Amino acid sequence: MHTRVETCPGGVAVVVPEAVAARAGLRGGEPAELEVAAGRLVVRPAGPGTLAALLAGLTPENLHAEWAAGPPAGAERL
Repeated sequence: MHTRVETCPGGVAVVVPEAVAARAGLRGGEPAELEVAAGRLVVRPAGPGTLAALLAGLTPENLHAEWAAGPPAGAERL
């Protein structure tokens, strides 16, 4: 499969066809990691990061209240 490398402000951009992006777990607008390995460009989803980074994103606006899951449904120990 072929694509083009386009010039954009601050670097270059490669258009990844939707089918290839889906197979690689890449989604538009989400972070990705880049590395050059054995002369090849490798792109992979960046993942959520560290727990500290996730917790740093908490705000009063996006923090939900506690919720009741209901009574035990199996062999849970409380």
